[in-house]
Amino acid sequence: MAQGQWVRAEQFFGSVVQTQSQHAGAWHNLGVCSLALGKAHVAIQACDTAFALSNTLWQSQLIKGKASYQLGWIDEAHACFMSVLKADPINAPARVALADVYMNRLGQPMKAAQIVQPLLLLPEHREDAELTQLMAGLYDRDASANDHNARVMEFSRQSLRLDANSTERLTQQRGRRNSQIVRKRPRVGLISPQFCVSPVYFLTIAGWQHVAKGCDIVVFNRGHNQDWATEIFQKLAKQWHNVQEMAAHQLANVLLEADIDVLYDLGGWMDPVALKALSIKPARKMFKWVGGQSVTTGLESFDGWIGDAWQSPEHLQYLYSEPLVNIPQGYAHYTPPSYLPAIPSTKRDEPVIFSNPAKLSRAFLKHLQTIKGRKCFIHRQFQFAAARENVLNFLDANEVEFICPKNHQEALQFLGLHKVMLDTFPYSSGLTAREAQAMGVQVIARAGLLFCERHTARLV
Repeated sequence: MAQGQWVRAEQFFGSVVQTQSQHAGAWHNLGVCSLALGKAHVAIQACDTAFALSNTLWQSQLIKGKASYQLGWIDEAHACFMSVLKADPINAPARVALADVYMNRLGQPMKAAQIVQPLLLLPEHREDAELTQLMAGLYDRDASANDHNARVMEFSRQSLRLDANSTERLTQQRGRRNSQIVRKRPRVGLISPQFCVSPVYFLTIAGWQHVAKGCDIVVFNRGHNQDWATEIFQKLAKQWHNVQEMAAHQLANVLLEADIDVLYDLGGWMDPVALKALSIKPARKMFKWVGGQSVTTGLESFDGWIGDAWQSPEHLQYLYSEPLVNIPQGYAHYTPPSYLPAIPSTKRDEPVIFSNPAKLSRAFLKHLQTIKGRKCFIHRQFQFAAARENVLNFLDANEVEFICPKNHQEALQFLGLHKVMLDTFPYSSGLTAREAQAMGVQVIARAGLLFCERHTARLV
């Protein structure tokens, strides 16, 4: 387990519980390994057994909650984390996990920031708390964009660097690697937790299909989602590495061993562990592109930040540690899914908000108060009362319609029924704005300073 050898560890603990079925610790560790391997159902069963054998083993409730989260069982995950906090109100891992639920599933980033606030006083957990608050601040904050960006850069300097010993050892390894002969087909690495139906697919796949004609694509998969888009990435890849649960130094070693010529980070602030591994520049060239590309990484190891004159104009270079590489035609190309619906012949007058509820900032919701009439909110996360409550704290229920689509195709069908989409701020729409345009919907937007605040700057 300590070395991240999850398959072997799972086999060992599996053999232990077969002969010592009352060993709560072995059941718990089996659950940990199963979760690391993406076997969420197995992890839940193992953790339930461990907790039944020892009801003081709060760690099993924590792992069960994370497995439930991975399966999309948000109410169950919430209950697990709350049960840990009921017994130990200051429990740091449970607070961080619960904050993730509120920010990324229930659409309440300010609540997430509040949950981790007590951890700022605990040196061993301060980093996780600061990261949570920084990410929450991208969605909703009182500070200016410049001040928040400065906090991001300072956090990166303090927390996204491998320690000196690891850096020296890995740098020596890189020196040996760089002495190898240059190949005829360059090796292009992609790293992300989003090799699935996501912005990483819809905004970059056309590029990779072109690159694959002359280069060998090597994928470092940091996520557990598996769908039709994953299969397309897998067919493009010369090599595929599942590196979901690796620590930063382990991941850095894997990246170095892969001998990558050009590495594209498609995870960004969704995956700070990967950013830490990238701090030593484990490839000859590195670029930041779509995927957690909300704000600068604060790292000096990147050779470029891929944007365009609208997203990242040159006069905003001071916001980035990475050199801006602006693409004249636009920084990303939208590839629609095969199931993109036809544009309806008639459309509704009431505006639509097609966005992750986390982007519904206080300022944006106050802006909606000035717009008379009904508004339609579309997102699967509105199935949760907490996400709806955040909206209803500002808007009258009689003026609000919530749509919870069953799948992506249905979401696009509902989106296409409207004439106008109101873009959120300060965190603006990226993929969803392009989807709106593809469905013949006009996007009304405003642009800020940070990258995530300028996704629709071209439309302003």
